[in-house]
Amino acid sequence: MPKLALILLMPALLAAAAPRTVTFASYAPQFDNFEARTRGMATDRRVLAFRAEFDRILPGLYSVADAALDRRIARALTEFPSIRPAYRIVESRFPGALASAVRHFRTVFPQFASPLPIFLVHSLGTRDGGSDYVGGRKAMLFGADVIAKLHNDDSLQPFLDHELFHLEHARHFMDCDQLWCPLWQEGLATYAAASMTPGATDHQLLLDAPAPIRAATEARWGEALCRMAVGFDSADNGDIAAAFMGRGKSSGLPQRFGYYVGLRIASEAARNRTLPVLAGLDDEAARPVVAAALTALIDAAHAPCRPPAANGAITRHVARPA
Repeated sequence: MPKLALILLMPALLAAAAPRTVTFASYAPQFDNFEARTRGMATDRRVLAFRAEFDRILPGLYSVADAALDRRIARALTEFPSIRPAYRIVESRFPGALASAVRHFRTVFPQFASPLPIFLVHSLGTRDGGSDYVGGRKAMLFGADVIAKLHNDDSLQPFLDHELFHLEHARHFMDCDQLWCPLWQEGLATYAAASMTPGATDHQLLLDAPAPIRAATEARWGEALCRMAVGFDSADNGDIAAAFMGRGKSSGLPQRFGYYVGLRIASEAARNRTLPVLAGLDDEAARPVVAAALTALIDAAHAPCRPPAANGAITRHVARPA
């Protein structure tokens, strides 16, 4: 190709290679406005009005028609005046913080582009971030209310790294039912945030909620490893909830201990693989890597349990929010 033609073509080639801009839509102000307008309204009428308004604004955001959701709506509206200042800080910080986080994330994953629409919303206390379904389509939801309580400080950037990593990881690794799958997803996302923020504190890595996880898990390290080894292929929601949500049969281990075990597994796997290589493994390729890393940790700790098998069935009946 003649040199002049190549020079003229370069801007088009660069534009084609550049990842698209990561954008988001905010529905956080609508909650703020609704609460202020309806403060004197009776609770039942207020909840009905809330549902009607948001079904129009973003159908499916608050879609489950049950009494539990109505109670969460009522509680969130009642609580909102106490968090309004912090909530508005999140609204003002979020556009710049997300843009900065994307630039930072692209130093490791240059072609990163979100495969999902991104929304900033009031989550009714359910999440700071994570994917879920809105009106039948999957989206990444950031909860301004929970961010206001947990991340209005230096943890916002690592938190965004964690959630952006879930988006990147989902391009290669599909949700699956077995316990090792969220162990790998959450552990690798925590490792990604730690590696992208050298010296990150446990608060920045979300390892201090609802109480510090690291020391309490290390105090029962062999037990924590064996819980994961024994339940490695479990598709029981109780096992998964106990490890990652602090509900059910935790047997004395701290709430959300699975995040710390997952971080240690990801760190072990990263001894001879880069983060982009680990992120690019699909389910079938990731399983033996996760099993081998957990086996190495069990051996090092002399934990009294058999390591998981390198191979096993992978099923995908339930799409789990990340």
